[in-house]
Amino acid sequence: MPVLASQSVLSQVAWTMGSPSIVLPFLAVSLEMPMFLAGALVSVRQAGNMISDMFFAVPVSAKQQKKRSIALTEVAIGACLLAAIVVAAIGGSPMVAAAFVLAFFAIGMIEEVQALMFTDLWGDHLRSKSRIWMSYLQLGAGGLGAIGLTLTLHHLTSDNPPFSRHSTVIAVSAGFFVLSGLSILALAELSRSQPQAQTGRRAAGQFLSDARAMFEFAWFRRYLTMRLPLVGVSLSVPFFALIAAEAHHGSAKGLTALIISSATGYLVAAPLWQLVNMKSHRAVMVAGSLMVGVTGVVLVAVHYLHLDHDVHLHAIALFVATVATTGIGSARKLYFIDTAPKEQRVKASAAIKSICRLVAIVGSAGLAAVAHMNEVALAVAFLTLCSFWSAIACYRLVTPQPKDAERAT
Repeated sequence: MPVLASQSVLSQVAWTMGSPSIVLPFLAVSLEMPMFLAGALVSVRQAGNMISDMFFAVPVSAKQQKKRSIALTEVAIGACLLAAIVVAAIGGSPMVAAAFVLAFFAIGMIEEVQALMFTDLWGDHLRSKSRIWMSYLQLGAGGLGAIGLTLTLHHLTSDNPPFSRHSTVIAVSAGFFVLSGLSILALAELSRSQPQAQTGRRAAGQFLSDARAMFEFAWFRRYLTMRLPLVGVSLSVPFFALIAAEAHHGSAKGLTALIISSATGYLVAAPLWQLVNMKSHRAVMVAGSLMVGVTGVVLVAVHYLHLDHDVHLHAIALFVATVATTGIGSARKLYFIDTAPKEQRVKASAAIKSICRLVAIVGSAGLAAVAHMNEVALAVAFLTLCSFWSAIACYRLVTPQPKDAERAT
């Protein structure tokens, strides 16, 4: 457990400082990429996620030892971030746009493979209460570390041009991805006896077959009904970041304020949601959805009243959204691990995520088009409505009994 704890904290620092939802879209806007492309990067990342679900869920499920593969994924994500920064420094606008698209697609594929492996690894090595404790330790300690590092870097690079400041933050993030990958190699994995993994078209065909089969289980259908509205809630963070980047990408403290606000959100989310999650996963998801919805209403209102010139206002909105979505993300993952039978865990996770990814791809692309042709505030208004719908869907959730894992008749 100490190895998993240290690795998860290092990884959290890396993800916070190089966040594909906040830092990279902010950098894209600061490089004067079209707003449609900056928003569509969310869709590109989701497409990478979905392809991993389709082609790699079965091999991941069959893989006996996962720590080396997880280490490689951490290093690969860091390499993607560095490659995007290097191209942005030396390339022209078309090359930079292509580099960001490729980087987001690769990160999407890699992070989803990693998530599938961690779902199984945590399920094997940690009990339910330990998973909750580990999840919030990761958020709290990782958020605190990211705040300290970001403030230090801001002080050291305050006189540098914007691109230099941004690239320094991302380079440090890449370094922490490497450290995270090295740390997990110390884990002593459990031995398991499983069949060899399928690859290529057989894996994709098996995935589709498994996904269709999952709909025969009552627990799966109930979970999916709750999960779909949460897609809109999860999109709030990148679009809240886009509306902030649109207004403050030239500010010397714009990116620093957003990173610190999101890191503080992780730090606050840890103690805020831990006790609630111990009692009820549903309460966390309902409260989080309402927080995003109310914040969206305020953000849209102050935008149209022309009161959103202060970067701190967007930082507060992003802080609230981060607290909410972090709690929701942890609660739904822990709920899923507790609910899904062991033999269905990875396959069901991949099926659910793929369905949600498809919705997210279409939805984020549409919202990016709205943001490009009109303004980001309209996209935020739509996500606000989704958040209130999500609160209702989560409120209606009933924790399944063991018999719900049986095949429906």
